Amino acid sequence: MSGLVQLSLDFPGTREETASVPIDRAFPEAEANELARLESFNKHLYRPNTYLHKWWARRSGTTFRYILKQLVMDVHKRGFYEPGGLEGRVIFDPMMGGGTTLHEAIRMGANVIGVDIDPIPVVQARATLDLIPLAQKKARFGQFFSALRERLAPIYRTVCPICRAVSETQFVLYGLRRRCACREVLFVDSLLLRENRDCNVYICPRCHRVYTGPDHHCQEGAERVLLKKGVRKCRLCHTTFEDIVDEPFYARYLPLVVVGFCEEHGQFFKSVEPSDLALLERADVLARGLDWAESPDFAVPQGPKSDDLLRRNIKSFPELFTARQRLYLKAANDLLRTVPEQDRLWLALLVSTSLEFNALLCGYKGSGIRRPGAIRHVFSHHAYSFPYTALENNPVFPGKTSGTLKRLFHDRILRAGQWAYQPVERLLRGGRPTKVSIRGELDGGRPVTDWDALREGSRRFLVFQGDSAALEVVPESVDFVVTDPPYFDSVQYTDLSNFFRVWLRLFLPHEADWRYDPLASAVSEGGASGRRKYGEILGRIWQTCRRVLKPVHGRLIFTFHHWSHEAWSELTLSLRRAGFVLINFFVIFSENPISVHIQGLRALKHDTVLVLKPRYSADVVRRWERPERINSTDSYHFCRDCGAALGWFLDTDMDEERLSDEWRRLMEEGGDNALKRFQCRPETFLSLS
Repeated sequence: MSGLVQLSLDFPGTREETASVPIDRAFPEAEANELARLESFNKHLYRPNTYLHKWWARRSGTTFRYILKQLVMDVHKRGFYEPGGLEGRVIFDPMMGGGTTLHEAIRMGANVIGVDIDPIPVVQARATLDLIPLAQKKARFGQFFSALRERLAPIYRTVCPICRAVSETQFVLYGLRRRCACREVLFVDSLLLRENRDCNVYICPRCHRVYTGPDHHCQEGAERVLLKKGVRKCRLCHTTFEDIVDEPFYARYLPLVVVGFCEEHGQFFKSVEPSDLALLERADVLARGLDWAESPDFAVPQGPKSDDLLRRNIKSFPELFTARQRLYLKAANDLLRTVPEQDRLWLALLVSTSLEFNALLCGYKGSGIRRPGAIRHVFSHHAYSFPYTALENNPVFPGKTSGTLKRLFHDRILRAGQWAYQPVERLLRGGRPTKVSIRGELDGGRPVTDWDALREGSRRFLVFQGDSAALEVVPESVDFVVTDPPYFDSVQYTDLSNFFRVWLRLFLPHEADWRYDPLASAVSEGGASGRRKYGEILGRIWQTCRRVLKPVHGRLIFTFHHWSHEAWSELTLSLRRAGFVLINFFVIFSENPISVHIQGLRALKHDTVLVLKPRYSADVVRRWERPERINSTDSYHFCRDCGAALGWFLDTDMDEERLSDEWRRLMEEGGDNALKRFQCRPETFLSLS
């Protein structure tokens, strides 16, 4: 969205004279930390209605519920397990991302405004906040899924190796082609296909036959030998094996094993047979009519993570999908065009998020006895990974198995919708969590398209795509701004989202500005200019927040953490330019220390919750002591010291260059070098609160 957006937010009413807001004085850190730790291990189970589509860096919903509860003036409704309390309030999130603030606030009866520059959070928020009856969704999905199966089930047929009955493919395992100077070979992650209590299932490296038990005798060798990952050089010519980058990505894999389901014999593993290959060739012929790979709309752009694709000569996103998967996308798009507008949004997001389980970047982790058939989805490591054993899933498999459309509908739509109509929280009793229903709350509300409609009733939401720094609004119209700004640097979420964005643009061409400029976000691209950009864009957003906040009780509240003095310096400057002062701060547990994307890295596991208000000339505000150093020995104390230092810096009038130097000095004298060597250990943070 370009240019300025004219908003009219004229909410009539008298100004409140009470200057104090509960969060100014206190926050239940200990209780919030306990629940945040629990939620950090399985956030999607605690807040299922916000997890329709893949998005990154979501903060704990329980943390934001605690924050919002400290904005409730009625002491009888301020308890975490009490329903409502924000009726009549307007909550604004100018950088909504995964939508946590909007969902938590609307549950409590507030009217909410959400803005994001990226289209995916916007369409997801619209879909998840709109309380469409579950019966309607079940009926619509049933029709959609039946039509998809009618088109696609024939190309997923196979035969049972025991009784030769026509069966259905559940998934296919592929091996990666690689070359040395003398030959071409296939690589897999493991020769073990399934660990069973009685006998295991393997694939033979010489003849590629699937066999059970310890005894197997090869009848003849296959065209290509099968090697396990880790083998670097050919034992014949002693040259290094290299990837085949002169062919499309989907052609670099060959099918090895079909896993199917027989009505009589149940699930089976078998070697790929000629009939299976013939079906794959038929799908390939059908998929040749699709011209997506040649379209610039599907080209892989340059970017910190997309460059991993480009280095492997993967130039278009359709290359990442097999012929059958591309036919699935074509059939889904055709059918979505026939779906009524109200249901098209959530259905399109469901198909899009299914691609994380239905691409050749998916790996196989189902050999273990505890998780049979499990899929390693595309972004299990928050980056593109390239498996040796690739898994081609069947998205229209009729069972609720890993990654199927039916399973995703059950988890992301049906179970999430049930939770939205009856939200559940965890209550710790004797150190063990129990579920508590919050009666009277709904995780959703009524969509509106203009500001006049927003001020009527409660649980109204207005969500749109745009640049919050460019908003022109009527002053003094929002009660509270609650948000989670983007990380200072090294965040590739926008880049990774291209994997989904190219398909959502196909499915929902008119629902968002899919050609927006991602460089307009605040994230620093590195270097002095990138750092300044972060502070400048945030500063403009904070200026918007200052204009919209109601006087007296209006507050800006957000979470922040970063180990770099440059990040804290730019944050300080952005807030100071916008005229904010710090009222209070708190430290909250934020990240599971064994999360795969941060495990073993120099990462902070806590957030500083910052409570600020606009500076007015007549204000009497808290005075912050000058800090001597910032303790860098652990995550908790580091975030606490940074919060206190921010308060002092916002009180000073030192010039910007000196302010940046002072932040650097504080961290260096507090052990910045120690922080750079700091390795996060789970036991370190589980004891800090």
